[in-house]
Amino acid sequence: MIQLDNICKSFGDEDVLRSLNLHVRKGEMFVLLGVSGCGKTTALSVVAGLVKEDSGDIYVDGTRINGLPTAKRDIGFVFQNNALFPHLNVHENIEFGLKARRIDNRGKVKRALEIVGLDGFDNKNPMKLSGGEQQRVALARTLVTEPSCILMDEPLSNLDAIVRERLRYEMKQIQKEVGITCIFVTHDQTEAMMLGDRIAVMNKGRIEECGTPEKIFYKPEKEFVARFIGMKNFFNGKIVSLDENEGVMDITTENFDLTAVFMPLDEGTHVKACIRPEEIILMRSNQKTSARNEIRGKILSIFPNGVLMRILVDVCGAEFFVDITRLAAHNMELKVGNDVVLTFKACSVHVIP
Repeated sequence: MIQLDNICKSFGDEDVLRSLNLHVRKGEMFVLLGVSGCGKTTALSVVAGLVKEDSGDIYVDGTRINGLPTAKRDIGFVFQNNALFPHLNVHENIEFGLKARRIDNRGKVKRALEIVGLDGFDNKNPMKLSGGEQQRVALARTLVTEPSCILMDEPLSNLDAIVRERLRYEMKQIQKEVGITCIFVTHDQTEAMMLGDRIAVMNKGRIEECGTPEKIFYKPEKEFVARFIGMKNFFNGKIVSLDENEGVMDITTENFDLTAVFMPLDEGTHVKACIRPEEIILMRSNQKTSARNEIRGKILSIFPNGVLMRILVDVCGAEFFVDITRLAAHNMELKVGNDVVLTFKACSVHVIP
């Protein structure tokens, strides 16, 4: 549907996009995820024709659109600040694009309002609506022209947490109902995982890795991506044995041994092993479990981590981060200096060759 081939863009001496390649499938919600300054917004602007690429090709439905002006690219854009016209009511804001394109309304505005859940808001002043309602108006204004695809540049970032969470769900439902292709830019990992059919992690103007939310968040191929999406507990190790029948392999690190799920690698291969903090079970004493990994340690610190408590544990000179609920920490009466046992399954050990 949308394809970028070797797109490069520089501003002065700064290379913002460096041979950027991506392919967005028809009807999918494709998320560009990355930190500020990695090139996400510039990539959207190049697709929309708001910024001219230095080199490379842009295709929509197989047609090269590099030379087309923005108005003729049949692409909708939802901005971070919604960009509504304060002197027009909701109906007039949504109808604006139809008039600009000389398209007969024929109930299109009413249908767009119904899709975004604002039926009956026609005559309201958009400046008197809530932030979430304003973004719905902005989305309706884009949908009403029936573009081939929609580009969204962090449209929820200015909203409060409760409204943002609700609109994420609603935007996903609307996108699937309409069946429109969408590229959604965000720096928010939760947003990316909730919205994306596929996610591309950007870094310094390039795509580091692209895949489903499951693949990106739980089976990343690159250490940069693993660290970016919240993997902790990284350890350098070496494969010392492989058991294909049992489906496991043993890894030794400088401080302890690990058992991970079998991979078709050779003994002696040096790897990076990492474990997400929330996949580790922390206990005060030995208890029989099905987990293949059991490691003893001592609590170094305890501190809040959002709705969870993060426990820093010393294991033979190495540091393990473990996330547990506040209630669990209270019930176990955890304190700095406590001896603890960490257990986790072989499938929780993610191995990067």
